Amino acid sequence: MKKTANIITAIAAIIFSALSIVEGSRVLLGISVPEYVVFTPLLIYNIIMGITGVYAGVQIFRQHISSLRNSAVISLFHISILITISLLYFFDSVVSIHSVYAMIFRTVLWLIITITIWASNKYLQTKREE
Repeated sequence: MKKTANIITAIAAIIFSALSIVEGSRVLLGISVPEYVVFTPLLIYNIIMGITGVYAGVQIFRQHISSLRNSAVISLFHISILITISLLYFFDSVVSIHSVYAMIFRTVLWLIITITIWASNKYLQTKREE
């Protein structure tokens, strides 16, 4: 059962990260022009973290020992960027509300991924000790 949870978690990480790479690249290259203000540093961050997320997703799928640490780091990066862009939105309006909502989604998704990996590892650790 826990292996199934890891597979689903890995697939979610890979799919959503790949979508971030594709959509971010389309906007960065001018192929897609959104109807909101694009904050280029955030766009570049999203592409880089998309690549990182695909890598982490593969690690989750392989049940690599560092997958928990890497997903936790991704979550912490997303939390810090969410706080930063929220402040930019509220005080300077450089960032669109769409970007804030998208970062909330990414942050929640990666927190769920991290918690799922942690719970799965805890379950496996308990099984080994029995």
